[in-house]
Amino acid sequence: MSKIIFFMCVVGLLVPATLMAKVEKVTLKGTIKGLGNEELILMNSDRSEITRTKTKNDHFEIVTEVETGDLRYYILYAPSVGPLGPSMAIPTIHFFIDSPKITVEAELKDKQMRLKSLKGSPGWEEHNRILESLPSSLTIQKVYDRYNQAFHEYNEVSMTDENMAILKRCGAKVDSLQAVQMQQLFASISSDPKNKALAVIISSYAAYQEVAQQEALLNQFDVSIRHCYGVEKMQQRIDLIKNCAVGAVAPDFELKDTSGEMIKLSSFRGKYVLVDFWASWCGPCRKALPLVKKANEEFKDKGLQVIGVSVDRKVKDWEKALEEEKLPYLQLHDPDGITGKMYNYDGIPFIILISPEGIILEKELWGDGIREAITKYIK
Repeated sequence: MSKIIFFMCVVGLLVPATLMAKVEKVTLKGTIKGLGNEELILMNSDRSEITRTKTKNDHFEIVTEVETGDLRYYILYAPSVGPLGPSMAIPTIHFFIDSPKITVEAELKDKQMRLKSLKGSPGWEEHNRILESLPSSLTIQKVYDRYNQAFHEYNEVSMTDENMAILKRCGAKVDSLQAVQMQQLFASISSDPKNKALAVIISSYAAYQEVAQQEALLNQFDVSIRHCYGVEKMQQRIDLIKNCAVGAVAPDFELKDTSGEMIKLSSFRGKYVLVDFWASWCGPCRKALPLVKKANEEFKDKGLQVIGVSVDRKVKDWEKALEEEKLPYLQLHDPDGITGKMYNYDGIPFIILISPEGIILEKELWGDGIREAITKYIK
């Protein structure tokens, strides 16, 4: 169920390519219908700020220098729409800047920014041509829209069994169509291994494959485009997956608890550690909390340390959820999303179990699987 949300919200976290840089002066202008007179920030693909401006009656113009040769994503961010990071709002649009003059046409509706057209970008034209040539392209956007609506109905309107059933059906349809698209796209690499736009698209779909499959896809691209954003992104993800796979040492992090004290994950060596990455706005996360609380109650005196890590951007949202849920175990706050990058999770809740030696034992636990995983190691 989290794939669409991940694609919309997390793509901006990826690290940009740095080799064979082609920096040039560009003019980026356009319209974001419905934004009005608000601040607009141009960001690199790693979310580092390039420059900012202010829209005037929905219109804007930015003149700056950027890298245009590796077909990386750039981001326009409107802070008035919502925070960066996981959120029900979509305050960003992603696009290419691969020529000196780019024109953006976008729309803001229901706290969601959507790119309508991008003129002046050969890479974007090729990107769209590839997707539109797929047999499944005629129906997939409608399916995405139905899924996002169902997600909204369940998380924002009413968490009923009926809405959950609808969400599951829509999710299954999305998964089915994505699987078809993936196979069609993967099969096209061998006939077009130098296509940088194809590499960008493949890199998004490759994220849902086993690491061996990701490496196989990566190796099909010609060495002449190894510097481009899509190919480098795949290589970076492969390296990250290997670093946080089951059997690897859990990446260490240090975050503030509810009293403001900095707590390190590694300080709990000698105990089994169950970590639940969650957020106040995430319906499935809130639904999983009773099971995490139950695990804490059953195993806290048997060597288990439970830790909740909230990715809420706002402290007030986090604190309000803690008051509502009455969570009796350690709570940490990750407003900058550093753990998402370290553990490569593409949706929440994301629950893992770590050994007393700091080794990742289990990942992506859910439902009854939480207790089942713990009982493998703690009797």
